Amino acid sequence: MGADDAAKNRAVDPRSPRLGEETAEVMITVKTYPNPSETYGETVCVAGVRLDRGRPEWIRLYPVKFRNADFDSQFKKHEIIRINGTYHQANDNRPESFRPRQDEMVHFERLDSKKNWLLRRTKLKSLIGETTMCDLLAQNPKGGMATPSPSLGLIKPTDIETSVVDGDPWTPAEQAKVNQASEPDLFGTSIEPLEPAPFAVRYKYRCAAARCPGHDQKNLDWEVGQAGRRWRTEYGDAGAREAMLKRWRDDMLAPEKDIHFYVGNQNRYRRSFSVLGTWYPKFENALF
Repeated sequence: MGADDAAKNRAVDPRSPRLGEETAEVMITVKTYPNPSETYGETVCVAGVRLDRGRPEWIRLYPVKFRNADFDSQFKKHEIIRINGTYHQANDNRPESFRPRQDEMVHFERLDSKKNWLLRRTKLKSLIGETTMCDLLAQNPKGGMATPSPSLGLIKPTDIETSVVDGDPWTPAEQAKVNQASEPDLFGTSIEPLEPAPFAVRYKYRCAAARCPGHDQKNLDWEVGQAGRRWRTEYGDAGAREAMLKRWRDDMLAPEKDIHFYVGNQNRYRRSFSVLGTWYPKFENALF
């Protein structure tokens, strides 16, 4: 998007929020692989940084409806959008969770990776490495479901072991939702059935906490699932695994990369955190 397009979009506002709603300006940082949903067909967790309240803060957009190619064009990583919605949800009291109205979204601009991700870094500011995985778990104690607790962070991992494992197939209940979502509508229009991700990238690592016992988490990033599907077709099973290790281990975890993990938990299982995406610019001193 050029400067003229960005300026034009800034002059356009979404429709006024309804009673009880507000308008959030968000830089998208995370898009997870879709999950079957009985209500929406397929949903995706989209998370990012809210930019319009003085200091950057985490925000989770959920539910976001997934509709094949439309989803990737609507929510691009490191794009700034403005969207209406509400934080008040009866079934989710995580403070970052924001229920968006997907039909009322304005695209501003997409931040490029020039000068070692400078524009993106400027928006994230102190959120980079502000917490640890151990700190997030400590703030989500067992039995603490009724207490609003932080559920998103950008943490610094060390001693990382990366593996590519088989993806999980849909459960019978999930497959039933997939089948229902792909049925033709009244106009005879249907969507391709949602496939489970054939492979998963797993990380074993330690966070920056002094006495970290170690963590073992799956990367739920949209790009992991999509790459696995595409590369399995192009390279076969073994070739796809090799390509994924090259991408998510050799490239992103190269010694000159300042790797961080975006992490987030599940609403029903607050202590169950996963990696949602990666932040991997070069260390500043590696540029000279």
